[in-house]
Amino acid sequence: MTTTRFRRRSLATYPRHMGWLVVTCSFGALALGPGLLNAYGVYEEEYDRLYDGKDDGQGRSSALGSPVIFIGILQILLANGMGFIGGLCAQRLGPGPTVFVGGILMSLGLLLASYSRHVWQLCLTQGVVFGLGVTLTWIPAASAPSSWFDKSRGLATGITHMGLGVGGLVFAPLSRFLLEKAGTGGSLRWLSLILLVCVSAVSLGIHRKREQRASEIIVNSVRWSKCLDEVQRMPESGYDSDQGVDYPEYRRASLMAHTKAAASQEDGGAARHVHFAVDTIAAKEATLAQLEGSNKPAEIDVGAKKAEPKSVLKSWRFWLLSLGIGTGQAAWYIVLLFMTSISVSVGLDVHNAALLLGAINGASAVGQFTAGYAADVIGPVNALVLFTALATVSNGILFVPRLSFHLLLAYACLCGASIGAADPLAVMAGVTQFGRGRAGLTLGYVYGSVGVFVMVTAPNARVVLQRLGMGRDFRPVYVLIVGLFGISTLLLGLLRLRISRSIFTHA
Repeated sequence: MTTTRFRRRSLATYPRHMGWLVVTCSFGALALGPGLLNAYGVYEEEYDRLYDGKDDGQGRSSALGSPVIFIGILQILLANGMGFIGGLCAQRLGPGPTVFVGGILMSLGLLLASYSRHVWQLCLTQGVVFGLGVTLTWIPAASAPSSWFDKSRGLATGITHMGLGVGGLVFAPLSRFLLEKAGTGGSLRWLSLILLVCVSAVSLGIHRKREQRASEIIVNSVRWSKCLDEVQRMPESGYDSDQGVDYPEYRRASLMAHTKAAASQEDGGAARHVHFAVDTIAAKEATLAQLEGSNKPAEIDVGAKKAEPKSVLKSWRFWLLSLGIGTGQAAWYIVLLFMTSISVSVGLDVHNAALLLGAINGASAVGQFTAGYAADVIGPVNALVLFTALATVSNGILFVPRLSFHLLLAYACLCGASIGAADPLAVMAGVTQFGRGRAGLTLGYVYGSVGVFVMVTAPNARVVLQRLGMGRDFRPVYVLIVGLFGISTLLLGLLRLRISRSIFTHA
């Protein structure tokens, strides 16, 4: 028989440095959506000025003070608490289209908010609609880059999450500038236009690396075999590899893939799909090994079965990670919501207050970049415990009797850099502990706990300020913040012990 040599082609090819393009666009999406959310404290202070002093109709102020606190709470609740929706949409529709829809919702929410005249209208527009847009932007953009990297995953994730801090750093002074130049409604309309244009652009570059499915392997194998049986040669669009393969060798080796697929399909139940995919990929690798002249014979155990992956909701590690991140991020959002009010309460003007809010977001960007290196060196869980403990200690600055601009700036840098690292580290911890394939959904569940904790703690922080601090003394709020950070450190420490009791384990 005359043998015809042909070449094989990879089923999924991507441009060079495609992963870094995804990182850049995901960085932009996080800066535009969640980054603007982190700068909401500027509008919190503005709405307090516009709507504060409204009585409840009986001549006494509410324990919550002005109800504008619920605008920020709804944003955070939906952006984090509904994170699993963003994860599910990213898995089914792809991260790029999901981010695009999220950008439209964020722009629409701010546009409608610019015409609102009552607090309940702001809660529905800037709270609910904008928050839903953020949840469709955050999780897909945060989880997409992790599928493109193995060795530099920590660095790529850290750079991506820098967008959260950089966005807050840019939007805090920009929002204050627009408020002064265009008023409340005009500033919201300008921000709506910026979000619509920029998020639509960056969504085009956000993709998840396509993994080859088992069914595609078998279908392609059957098609190539049929083609070779009929014409004894490969078409001109054949595989483009430098390694030539003889037709008879391909036919003998491809039988393994068909045999393996048939054997895998004999087993019933949900577990069939799990070990079917793994076994078929193993068969493909063995086929290619024989085709390329590997001296090591390929061994495939047709009867081997792979265990069905355990749900993350049944794992103690997931709950410790979720509760630890939830309490720590709840404390972080209380800081962001109250940072401008704290600055004004110690005698600073609104310009310096906006500068401090931008500084704490800028410091968090530095922490997010540092977290990438720390995760690669000592492991994401170890780094998570370390940075959360530093955030707890840094809050001691708030208890200095006479706070000044320089002390608050030092606090903003230390606390922002330490707790800002939690975002990328949470993503990397979820990927390393529960697998890359479930990164989006796992991250959505984790940040769902953040929304729940913020919904509980943020209104209570305002109650603590009104009842214990008489609306002026923020020290009871400081105690609440330190307590939440301490609980977060304890829970993450228990997670670390759950993984390994050895101090030097890379976890």
